[in-house]
Amino acid sequence: MRILDVSPRVSNPPARGSSVRTANLLRQLAHRHEVRQFSQARSRRAGDPESSHGALRVTPSYTEFRARPRLATLATELSARSWVRAPVLSGTGLHRSRQLRELIDWGDVVLVEFPWQVASCRRLRPTAPLVLAGHNVEAPKFADYARAAGSPRTANVWLRAIERIERRAVRSADLVLAVSDADRADLIARYGAAPDRVTTVPNGADTARYRPVTATERRAARAALGLPDRPTVLFAAADVPPNRAGLDWVRRVAARAPQVTFLVTGTVAPPGRDDFVAVGLLDDFGQALAAADCALCPIEFGGGTKIKLLEGLAAGLPTVAFAEALHGLDLTDEVLVAPKSGDGLVAAVERALHPAVGADLSARGRAWVIAHHSWQTIAAQLEERLLALAGQAAAVGAGAGSSSTTGSGSMPTTSYTSS
Repeated sequence: MRILDVSPRVSNPPARGSSVRTANLLRQLAHRHEVRQFSQARSRRAGDPESSHGALRVTPSYTEFRARPRLATLATELSARSWVRAPVLSGTGLHRSRQLRELIDWGDVVLVEFPWQVASCRRLRPTAPLVLAGHNVEAPKFADYARAAGSPRTANVWLRAIERIERRAVRSADLVLAVSDADRADLIARYGAAPDRVTTVPNGADTARYRPVTATERRAARAALGLPDRPTVLFAAADVPPNRAGLDWVRRVAARAPQVTFLVTGTVAPPGRDDFVAVGLLDDFGQALAAADCALCPIEFGGGTKIKLLEGLAAGLPTVAFAEALHGLDLTDEVLVAPKSGDGLVAAVERALHPAVGADLSARGRAWVIAHHSWQTIAAQLEERLLALAGQAAAVGAGAGSSSTTGSGSMPTTSYTSS
């Protein structure tokens, strides 16, 4: 099977939760299928992973074509640099891309990450088996973003546009992926999608790469990051409104627990050492996981499920989180749920750092992730649905005497750099 994935963000190297999901699932699918990805590079400073463009051969059977279509790129920046902080307008004019047109003609099935580019893909090839690979239910998520950002004056305009785009995408897709059963139920109720067209494909973690470390490995990771050898709590987050609110909680906890190092990774904070140690994006997130004794997820806004939380559990980190951060995850006693108060959060962190409590949480959390959220198992579930969808499309095409190029074309010969 030839799989085309269309993404509004560069996926390799993964720089945020959505690209971690996309890259891991595509790598797994590429073990048995040919995978091509069309992703849109951002207009950012050199060195930022999301600004990378040109072709990247990720594995022998998975290539990412990172493009900059002019109109779509300009529109993307408009939304991504607002409080929305997301490529909501990335589908603008995308149907004009010759690169995307050729790749869509090549694929047996088309996965579109997020709803933003579905209309352009459907316009380019109306009969293609098309999958909306959802990462959240976007309308309520962005309503939460607006609250986290202080309800900007433009909120109503953006929220109406987001709901309209998502509604059309859900109704247009042949199959819709949700990251949790809760999101699946919301998509069906909110947009009237047929239940058999919406399936749960959960988020996961690389349970082989992320694992508990020894005391010696932890000391070495701290030294590599320039951290003191003392209890360390990790907060990993991209720069979006819910995570900024989470960072404020980290500041409050750090002020009350000076004996603990609070390590912040990702774009939510610029590199610096003040109330906490911020190191920005790391080439190897596993280094941060190895350096930490505990993971903190004080997120009270947003949607979907939290991949960094799953990765922390895979690494055996005792995890402290707000109840809202566990949305869509069937967690019970594998995580410490903290009250939304500075003192309550400090008490939960101190409890997680207790050796006996931490060891118990570590074992429970890792066992739960291995059982329910391994990328290998999740990709196998997705593969089954894609094969069924491609098979149905092929049968319909054969029955109609179709002369479609689907399944019979070769890889486009265009030399992809940027557009």
